[in-house]
Amino acid sequence: MAPHTAEADDLDDGLEYKVEISEDEGALIDSTNEENEKDQEDATTITPENPKKRKSESSLNFKEKKKMKMELDTEQKKNISTESNTEVITDFINSKINRKNSNLSALELSELYFTKDAIRSTSEYSKPRTLDNLSDYITQRFKNMLPGKESKKNKKTKKKGSKGKEEESESAPAEDRKFIAIVSMSAIRACDIHRATKDLNGSSIKLINKNKLDVDLKILKTTRSRILCCTPGRLQKILINDDPVLTKDEIKIIIVDNSYLDQKKQNIWDIKETVEVLKSLTKDGSKIYLY
Repeated sequence: MAPHTAEADDLDDGLEYKVEISEDEGALIDSTNEENEKDQEDATTITPENPKKRKSESSLNFKEKKKMKMELDTEQKKNISTESNTEVITDFINSKINRKNSNLSALELSELYFTKDAIRSTSEYSKPRTLDNLSDYITQRFKNMLPGKESKKNKKTKKKGSKGKEEESESAPAEDRKFIAIVSMSAIRACDIHRATKDLNGSSIKLINKNKLDVDLKILKTTRSRILCCTPGRLQKILINDDPVLTKDEIKIIIVDNSYLDQKKQNIWDIKETVEVLKSLTKDGSKIYLY
């Protein structure tokens, strides 16, 4: 048998062997390595998006979020009137005050905030909060504050005059002056409230800026009605007038026309004067009911 001839691959002599590569083979290897490195970079590098596309998507997301926020706010405005927990109602009102007065300090805001003691729930009234049901709600909840039917006209009494002749005079109403103020966000809405409540005992009167102030003051001096259909601004002007025909302590109940929303989905709490005048009334004992 012929002796086995050792080959280079079989040697294990601990020596390093220099392998020479031709220029063509080296170029091929370098090219392959560059392509591999480029592929790795492409795999890990994120291609920048189109700035216009990114801005457009961001704008769309903002509009969607704004729309969702408006829808949520609208639902809260509609449903808060039926809330049974006065703390939830108070938090809703105070959050509106906070957003409207972001420039005020915490101390200043605290002067505007309402307490839960000033709020009364109307959740026991299960009917829809519409104009058609407003008189029914007032009759059910505040019938004791309305003048009696027998008192619709002031009674005529006779007394002797300075010359000994009998003269007729009108006697003052027997009822105490305790008023229910229904505050609405606009004069037009206050007129709608008046039409919806004028058939109640004693009827109702409307107090709006379109009326002459002296006419409203004259009516308040002689009216037997206990329902005031007003805007916050007009009510405020009457209360601070030099001729005190209506005092804060005479307004025992404030019914806030809360469920009504205008075309911009705003309600009574979006009116600046609302918080100011209602806060001053609650300090004198008035209670707020959301309708």
